[in-house]
Amino acid sequence: MGKMLSSKRTYTHIILEYLNNYPGSSIKDISSSTGLSPVIVRKILYKLKNDNYVEKSGNGYVLTERGSKLLEYIASKTIQHHEDGKKVPENASRLEDWKQERVKPESEPLRESVSESLTDDTRTRLEAIEKRLSRIEKEIEELRKALNYLTEPKKESKMLPSPVLSFNDAQTVLGGLFERMLYEGKIVRIGKLVVEKSFYEQFRRKFPLKTSDIEKLNDAEKILLEEMRREALVILYAGRELRLVES
Repeated sequence: MGKMLSSKRTYTHIILEYLNNYPGSSIKDISSSTGLSPVIVRKILYKLKNDNYVEKSGNGYVLTERGSKLLEYIASKTIQHHEDGKKVPENASRLEDWKQERVKPESEPLRESVSESLTDDTRTRLEAIEKRLSRIEKEIEELRKALNYLTEPKKESKMLPSPVLSFNDAQTVLGGLFERMLYEGKIVRIGKLVVEKSFYEQFRRKFPLKTSDIEKLNDAEKILLEEMRREALVILYAGRELRLVES
């Protein structure tokens, strides 16, 4: 868009002169044409804008009347190099004026300038990121609630009023706890019966069971034995004892 300006000029001089030649230029235009980094251009423009030397015009900048006068003043001065390459005024008596004109790069990002230079695409991406972060926060909260539920001490499950009940009676007594207790293995289903797991395991230890000992069983055990025989879980062996059918 323009040729590289003289290295003998200060950064401020270069930018002012460029805007004078190409009004409305953006930070990117100035940077690519002058060779100055976008960071330097942005910081100097921020300072010049605050001092009313330049003003925004669309996506770019233009000189104000005050800025044009500053450019004329700077252009009238002759700048020479020190041995270390730093720019200083030719006349030492003008040092104070030169210091005021010279813009030093600031150590921290300038929020306002950065905000002005953000493109619509960048803003759209930032908004999308904020929405994703909001969703993630909600998901984390849901996970936290679920974790609290899983780690909370569970209340003791309601047990059966009798160690052996019919399937329908057990559902009526336990209500909503029925499926949970069945899943947790606290009760087992034997045919049409529902039996407490501990009672069922103790009863299985009585096998092989002699036929002569059947009458010694309590009522719940007799009901369970009869259902186990119907379900072919026990068999009569040699006509003298009942044995479990190994699954």
